[in-house]
Amino acid sequence: MDPMNLPARPRPLPQPELPAKTLLVVEDDRATLSLYRAGLKGLQGFRILMAQNGAQALDVLRQEAVNVLVTDLNMPVMDGFNLIAKVSRFYPQVPVIVMTGLDATQHLNTPLQLGAVRILTKPPRLTILMDAIRAAAQFEPAGMIRGISLNSILQLLNWEQKSCTLTVKSGAGMGLLYLKRGELIHAAFQDQESLPAAYEILCWDRPDIEFVETCRVERTIDLPLTELLMNAALITDQRRPASDEV
Repeated sequence: MDPMNLPARPRPLPQPELPAKTLLVVEDDRATLSLYRAGLKGLQGFRILMAQNGAQALDVLRQEAVNVLVTDLNMPVMDGFNLIAKVSRFYPQVPVIVMTGLDATQHLNTPLQLGAVRILTKPPRLTILMDAIRAAAQFEPAGMIRGISLNSILQLLNWEQKSCTLTVKSGAGMGLLYLKRGELIHAAFQDQESLPAAYEILCWDRPDIEFVETCRVERTIDLPLTELLMNAALITDQRRPASDEV
């Protein structure tokens, strides 16, 4: 066969890109923050967000689905200890890495007791920090649920009297539902909390759901789950365009 007439080799199909994970770095020193921003560019597969204190970090967590949190301890407005405690309580699916100039005699491993997964001494070597971030990103919530409605999941959890935190994701954003013994006791979505957030999330169509088997928040919702689901169904019907009802 004439080599000039050989069929061309098929071009390899482009590989689908994996969705980037989100890293949130919390550091009050601007120079150090700039150093991390430049140095962590080699961390492939991650989108990097920055905050300068714990309060800013919580604002980001309300808006974004964060996969790994790296935080300093000594910061103004809200320090790292308070941030870790709040993340452990409200966002238990997010692994936390602590960077600190304090030695163990000063922090007494308190960050680990509050829920951090690792403590690194500042300034950490970037290779060690990136390895720690990659390892923390492998942390998976207890379950990922697709293909079953949120209402059905909540009813199952109610029957089993489970205590857990649900991370619910849809085109509208990310919301959190907190259940204690099968009852919905709190919800959060962006700047909304309690019932307004609960009804917003319960009206989402076919969201992705992750859950971890822990719930550390205080009760702000007293309605039974069945009543909440009925109210959410009524709200959904009211929002539906008239053309959908024909």
